[in-house]
Amino acid sequence: MMIPACRLADLPRGEALRLDIDPPVSVFHTDDGELFAIDDTCTHQ
Repeated sequence: MMIPACRLADLPRGEALRLDIDPPVSVFHTDDGELFAIDDTCTHQ
């Protein structure tokens, strides 16, 4: 499933954002220009 998070121009390299969806997702734009998205649910909850 793809969910639009933001425009690439709005997430500079080295920055991250959190999507408050269910489950929450964090998106990272690395200094090298790669993009990653992971489940942002704390494992101890």
